[in-house]
Amino acid sequence: GPQSSGKSTLLNYCFGCKFLTSAGRCTRGIFASLAKLSTPINGSDQFLILDTEGLDAVERGNSIKHFDRTMVLFCLAVSQVVIININGDIGEQMLNLLQICAHSLLK
Repeated sequence: GPQSSGKSTLLNYCFGCKFLTSAGRCTRGIFASLAKLSTPINGSDQFLILDTEGLDAVERGNSIKHFDRTMVLFCLAVSQVVIININGDIGEQMLNLLQICAHSLLK
């Protein structure tokens, strides 16, 4: 999701993670947390949760598109479930990334 849309707060609330939260930019790059399952699935009682920095962050400057695409594709490659948090309208860059995500899942 976009920067400052509450991604870390949502993951903390839903899965009991302890990702840092603030009013401004907090997450830089990708952070991970292990969460416990009450009932094991496929012999495992833990799963990995990834928290990414906001997409379209103005602090990244000109390298933003490449970084966002790389981060999104990495998360898709290592994940079985992806939660996309959108706060407000979907901008053109977010729409392009969502199309990349959908296209990569079809392959």
